Amino acid sequence: QLDKNMSNLRTWLSRIEAELAKPVVYSVCHSNEIQKKLAEHQDLQRDIEQHTKCVASVLTLCDVLLHDADACGSDSENDSILQTTRSLDRRWRNICAMSMERRMRIEETWRLWCKFLGDYSHFEEWLKTAERTAANPESANVLYTSAKEELKKFEAFQRQVHERLTQLELVNKQYRRLARENRTDAASKLRVMVHDGNQRWDCLQKRVASVLRRLKHFTSQREDFEGTREAILVWLTEMDLQLTNVEHFSESDFEDKMRQLKGFQQEITLNTNKIDALIVFGENLIQKSAPLDAVLIEDELEELHSYCQEVFGRVARFHHRLTNKRPVLHDDREMCDPETDLYNSPDVSNVTSWSETSRRKEEVDAAATRVVSGGQHMCHLLVPPPERSGRETPVSIDSIPLEWDHTVDVGGSSSHEDDEDVTFYSALSVKSATDPPSWHHPGSKERKWLPGEIMEGLSPSPTSGVPLHHRGYNKLMSECNDSIASVQRVKLVLNDDEELEDSGLSSSVVSKHSRTGVSERWELQKAQTSDQSTEQDLEQWQKLNSDLCDVTSWLGRVLPELGRLQRLAPSTSIRDIEINIRKLKDMQRTFDSFKCLMISVNLSARHFLQGDSVELQELQEALSSANHSWSQACCGLESWESRLHSALLQCQDFHEALHLLLLWLSQAEDKLCGVTSDPSTSQSALLQHQATLVDLQEELRGRVHQVSSLQEINSQLLLSAAGEQSVEAKEKVHVISSKLDLLLQQVAAALLSLQGQVVSQETCSTGSERHGAGLETLGSPLLPHKDAETRRATVRQPATKRSLEEAPPRRPLLYRLFRAAFPLQLLFLLLLVLILLAPLSDGDHSCTLSNNFARSFYPMLSYTNGPPPT
Repeated sequence: QLDKNMSNLRTWLSRIEAELAKPVVYSVCHSNEIQKKLAEHQDLQRDIEQHTKCVASVLTLCDVLLHDADACGSDSENDSILQTTRSLDRRWRNICAMSMERRMRIEETWRLWCKFLGDYSHFEEWLKTAERTAANPESANVLYTSAKEELKKFEAFQRQVHERLTQLELVNKQYRRLARENRTDAASKLRVMVHDGNQRWDCLQKRVASVLRRLKHFTSQREDFEGTREAILVWLTEMDLQLTNVEHFSESDFEDKMRQLKGFQQEITLNTNKIDALIVFGENLIQKSAPLDAVLIEDELEELHSYCQEVFGRVARFHHRLTNKRPVLHDDREMCDPETDLYNSPDVSNVTSWSETSRRKEEVDAAATRVVSGGQHMCHLLVPPPERSGRETPVSIDSIPLEWDHTVDVGGSSSHEDDEDVTFYSALSVKSATDPPSWHHPGSKERKWLPGEIMEGLSPSPTSGVPLHHRGYNKLMSECNDSIASVQRVKLVLNDDEELEDSGLSSSVVSKHSRTGVSERWELQKAQTSDQSTEQDLEQWQKLNSDLCDVTSWLGRVLPELGRLQRLAPSTSIRDIEINIRKLKDMQRTFDSFKCLMISVNLSARHFLQGDSVELQELQEALSSANHSWSQACCGLESWESRLHSALLQCQDFHEALHLLLLWLSQAEDKLCGVTSDPSTSQSALLQHQATLVDLQEELRGRVHQVSSLQEINSQLLLSAAGEQSVEAKEKVHVISSKLDLLLQQVAAALLSLQGQVVSQETCSTGSERHGAGLETLGSPLLPHKDAETRRATVRQPATKRSLEEAPPRRPLLYRLFRAAFPLQLLFLLLLVLILLAPLSDGDHSCTLSNNFARSFYPMLSYTNGPPPT
């Protein structure tokens, strides 16, 4: 009966143990799944409870047989029954414990799920709100003040996003624990939730960072503009005050005033570049800013322009008043007092001829003034510096030297002459001081031309091939041609009128100088512009051919190499994949370096692709071939990278390495948890734990190289992959690297703690040994002195050795103090010797101080060698 019951019971025990040993697999993350698993476990528990009586009966039968000497007479039978009883009891207790543990594990899984889902729901609610906030920033076409407020708002929002990273990390830790303990669902709902949360947080952080960069760029541009404008206004105000002081309050002579004016001229020349750049910068801001900000910037630019015109005009007029050495443009006698000349003329009939002559001369002078102004405008605009934008301002860099041009004088200091000065210098400055600047008119030609040119220069369209200053030169050359034609017409008129003018009158001299200077400067500038354009085109052509040859030769080398790499069979070992990844990184770096050269070649070639010559056709064909080869090379590189990615996912060594690393890290973590740091642990056990931790630390450091190679593979091939296998492999690499870092930190901390405990125990043992030696010496006074000394030396010897090993020998305190103070004592001794070597006196004093109380209560001087000579 016992054998029959045991055979049935063994079959049932094996089935129950196998059922309990199976891991609990959850299909979906839901409460119904938990209830289903609990119901299955309840059925299993009922089965176990039903077999309780059977197990108890077998155990009772075994006990009866053990006490029945007739049934089991031999010792072997008793041992067999006893072993069967113990085995059955042990297996039964194990089944009951496993059943209870299985039920508790299922209930704990549900609690962990609830906690994970609750934390993730709170994080997702915040994430949705944050995504709505980041999706609609007020960063386009907004006022400057609104942009500043939005910048502060998004800076606070970015801090909030970074603070929420701790909550996201908590959710990730919970998921990693669930995955490590096999509590995740088979449908991967938890994994998808964590992955989605991580990706959404990364996208949110990048979005906030980009919005902040855009807002900071916009506000910093406006702040730079305002700062530069205020600096220029401060400089203009200081110059205005200095000019007022020199002109009205200074009593300096002519040379001092001229020296100060030259200083003003140098300052103006140095600062006009800054003024031009500020106006161009303001124009760009006007195009980018909101309407209200654009109006404000435009008003500020107009104010700056007006102030510049006023200050520069004052400087020029004061300069010409000081020089006043050349003839004037108009005859003061005829212009200011025509009636006196009429009355003083010998013949009244001359009135008609004089008025005709005067009217004709006024017309010629007006034309000459317009021509001189146009010529000066031409010379002013034709040679801009290389950094000029192509647009000239009324107060540009070359207008100031022309305002000191001594070919024309504006007369003395009368009010009528001042009015002429204003007209003349406003003509020299391109526009009248009373008119608004050309960039201020909404329909102005220059205003429409400048933003278009700037946008063409910034855009990658084919029209941007020609440099900006070349198009500016073309516009200026057309204007200058019209001006030269006007000069030639006026020259003919002036040649006819030279016979009617007096040799001492200023108009003929000024007109002759004007037309000669304008023509000569025009021809010289035209030749210089043509030479410079030819040299620049030649240099650009040579550089273009050289760069195109370099790109073509490199593409000829790299295309066969890429074809060879694509034809190779996919690697099956992780070592070959690492070598291929290094080759891929090197080739990508080479592609990046030649990409800049390729873009430069395409941009430079647009300047030369507008003709029909044979050289240009060959250039166009070579450029098309290079672009086609470049496209093929890029496609080949991408294809090779995708083949490497597929080979990596199919590599069995890679997946086995990940699996083995995960298992080894789990074992290392268990080994670390097995090391206890109980203060009551003995010193030998602590030293053994310390040795275990040192070995574990060495093993972890030995795995760092392998993990770093896996991270390199991940960053090159798996970082932007979207497949399920790629995501799983990427997560495994991330878990391995983070787990390895965490274990290294924990092992280092445990080693420090164990070392502290070992040192403290050694210190305590050393003190107890010394105390015991002292008591032994006091407790045996009748022993011989030699035996006592020997015993004390024997007792102190281990402690002395340990103390010598632990710490270096320390010198006496007095010796260390003397050694530290010795240099200072030596210095004091040297000073004392120097004082003693100095002479006591240089001779007898010329007088002594004495107090003769017999004569006076005041100190008196008595000379020992007689009074001094007077």
